[in-house]
Amino acid sequence: MTIHKTSALVALGSSVIFFLLSLTPFFQQGENKVYDSFLRFRPKRERIDNVVFLDVDDLSVAHIGVFPWPRSIMADGLLRLKEYGADAAIFDIEYIDKSPTQVDEVYLRDGLRADYNRRFSQIGANVAELLNAVGAGYIPVKEAPAYIGDMMDLIADERDGLYRDTLAITRDNDEYLAQAAALFGKAWGTLNLQDEFPLTGEQAERRPLAEQRFSYPLTADEDVPVGNNIDILAAIPSFMSAVRGAGFTNVEIDSDGIRRRIFLTRKVGDHWYLQLAFAPLMEYLGYPSIELHPRKLIIKGAEAGDRVIPLDSAGAMLLDWPTASYRDSYSHISFLRFSLLTEYEAHIEQYLDALLFADRHLFPHIVENSGTLAAILNNANDERSRAVEGTDEASFAKYMVLRDQGLVQLEEFLDGAGDYLETETLGFLENPGGLDPEYIRQEAEYCQNLLEYLQTELKALEETRGYLRENLAGKLCIIGRVDTGTTDIGVNPFHGEYVNVGTHAVVLDTILSSSFITPLPSFWSILILFLLGPLVIISISNVTPGLRFLLGISADLLFFIFSFCLFYFKGIFLAPLNPALALITALVLRETLAYVGTEKEKKFIRSAFSRYLAPKVIEQIIADPSKLQLGGQKREMTAMFTDIRSFSTISEALGDPAMLVQLLNFYLTRMSNIVMEHQGTIDKYEGDAIIAFFGAPLELPNHAVMACRSAVEMKKAELAINRDAISEGLVTEAAIEALLKKGIITESGRSEPVFTRIGLNTGDMVVGNMGTPNKMDYTIMGDAVNLAARLEGVNKQYNTRGILISEYTRAQIGEEFLLRRLDRVRVVGKNEPIRLYEIVDMADAASAEDAKRVGLFNAALDFFENRDWAAADEGFQAVLEMAPLDGPGLIYRKRCAAFRKKTADDNWDGVFNLDEK
Repeated sequence: MTIHKTSALVALGSSVIFFLLSLTPFFQQGENKVYDSFLRFRPKRERIDNVVFLDVDDLSVAHIGVFPWPRSIMADGLLRLKEYGADAAIFDIEYIDKSPTQVDEVYLRDGLRADYNRRFSQIGANVAELLNAVGAGYIPVKEAPAYIGDMMDLIADERDGLYRDTLAITRDNDEYLAQAAALFGKAWGTLNLQDEFPLTGEQAERRPLAEQRFSYPLTADEDVPVGNNIDILAAIPSFMSAVRGAGFTNVEIDSDGIRRRIFLTRKVGDHWYLQLAFAPLMEYLGYPSIELHPRKLIIKGAEAGDRVIPLDSAGAMLLDWPTASYRDSYSHISFLRFSLLTEYEAHIEQYLDALLFADRHLFPHIVENSGTLAAILNNANDERSRAVEGTDEASFAKYMVLRDQGLVQLEEFLDGAGDYLETETLGFLENPGGLDPEYIRQEAEYCQNLLEYLQTELKALEETRGYLRENLAGKLCIIGRVDTGTTDIGVNPFHGEYVNVGTHAVVLDTILSSSFITPLPSFWSILILFLLGPLVIISISNVTPGLRFLLGISADLLFFIFSFCLFYFKGIFLAPLNPALALITALVLRETLAYVGTEKEKKFIRSAFSRYLAPKVIEQIIADPSKLQLGGQKREMTAMFTDIRSFSTISEALGDPAMLVQLLNFYLTRMSNIVMEHQGTIDKYEGDAIIAFFGAPLELPNHAVMACRSAVEMKKAELAINRDAISEGLVTEAAIEALLKKGIITESGRSEPVFTRIGLNTGDMVVGNMGTPNKMDYTIMGDAVNLAARLEGVNKQYNTRGILISEYTRAQIGEEFLLRRLDRVRVVGKNEPIRLYEIVDMADAASAEDAKRVGLFNAALDFFENRDWAAADEGFQAVLEMAPLDGPGLIYRKRCAAFRKKTADDNWDGVFNLDEK
């Protein structure tokens, strides 16, 4: 099977596996986590500022009482929202059940007490005024009875008022809430979609009113998802009749418990309903038409322009969640501020009523103005009550006018009341007119304290009113519980705990900002799943493993980056996880198969080359097989030929073939190891001869040097080889005697029966696997190879110490070796003369004696080649005096003697022809 087919099958198999895995909840959650990560890095943007949360928080609960509160609290809250210009009140609090008729604890604790204080203050003030007038003589005692009737009528009116106030303790708070919602006119209630059992009884009877008031006339394609809801539960009828509209609060939670999306519309029976925040948004946009199609919802005819909202396959909109927490997202107002506002107003009324008890004759301006202001504020409260009871906008407008008028006049009154009080007090103290000065001071202090209280309360009131006016006017207000006692807490992509009421602001924000996220259909991910892996794996199948893996990872990363950029810049989510994992898996499987194949290839290479390559070289070939080009390649290398002197004599003397094989193995193993340690390649063995080369299969820039080093090491190894071979009986005494008998060695050479001759030459050669498909050898060919073989034999003619190299090798080895220059010769089959050199030793390891001898020889050779036979003879004689058995020295002395008897011809070029191979 070809590598392309293997790669394609691996990639396709991986794609199929991950397609099946993508259908499992686990992998769907994985895609969701990737989506969450993308969402976290989405560009920051300005969030809408026309939404505010009215939070039922811990401060509110601590101040007002444990939730649920009497519904009168929310009713008063609606009146405050109307008062400060809120555009809508969206309740994320369900009023599904009627509240029982019971004591209104909040009114009992705060409101009733204030009403009692106000009414008894009114009675007390009138009684005090009458008594003071009689006591001061302004009213004669005999005329006092005439005022008793008026006083009794006043007491009767206040008694009836107290009775009405007391009855309010058990007022119908559901009715009060409905009245407040009707008066506000912009409240939005909740609907609860039922998907298990249809409603029964009174709750089922609410359905027609919900269908009539809260369904929305949208148009929908037949194939759009409608949900599986079978009924809808609306709030209590009184509240449902009073609100502007309603929306469902049901939310979609993904399988991992995280809220990422929400349904904007759901169908129950033949009617469509809108989500709680989406319903008031439609009014905000001018009640546009809605078209529902698969994967999109179109808002047409909106005042702010048409909008196309992308939906997922189930028909839900993805939410553009802010990364901030609930507290740090959008604007928030604690319900505590409404409660404090009510307290400030009640305290002002109490302090004004208390000022009515001051001595009118001492400070008539304070008492009279306090009465006037109290009356204005009382009238304002009465108008507010009438507005609620009769849903009377005119009364509510009058309430606001009276309330503002009273507060303005109060501020004006307080601006001058202090100076007035001080002036009048000083005047009465200077001229008390029969009054006790201490009484005057006590009355003045009483008024002063109340005026200061009024200043404090009025300042706090105005600050709170200003804050609410600034933060509520024109806003869509969402009301919900956020205190620690609430259980309505969910999880969003960024926070493990996020109060669910915050979802409604995100719905509004996503739509109003058109910050939509478009989830591409799963078709695209599946298409990429089956294209990305196969295309990438096939396209990189011909490169090296490291580059292949790098390219595969890069392709995977590029796809992930593309998916992220698509989301970041366009808000389009292309699920990347399964295609990316499929590609990674295919890449790993491909590399695993490649590794198995490579191991087989490595095994083959080791088997094929271990006989003639060093392990280090084999590992380099395995690491990069491209360096091994089979079939023949021309390159410059250095060839080595070795042979053992007179090995046939030794083999004959040994007699036993087994001993001969043992000796050869012993010798060839040591010598071959030296060759391979210097990165040489063993071509073949021919009996006792070794044929090797340096520079293939791997490029070896210093192949000539490595060959020469190897040769020197081989000659040095002969000492140990001879010693061990003799001691182990591999070279017998008979073999040594045979060599002595033939004059091959002398007595002084008994310790060196094994003597290696080495020939080295550098030049262009052809290297490669040669032979037949069934039998081939990795070998070298060429004239340069033949010359190396000739040089090995030339050692014998010159009787060297064993290593001859050509001038071509000499040119590449520098001064690393101690070299003796020999003749320029023509070898058999060659017309071009070459210079021969003998390697004596490494230059830095040679003895001083060897260095001197080589110097003397080279100088004598210069005389010889210049035909100064006498000087040359003298020089060679000096060499022989140092080394009497020096082969080249003996040869050249013999030549000198001959040329001195008969000089060379004038046309002789100094080249010697070597006729022997």
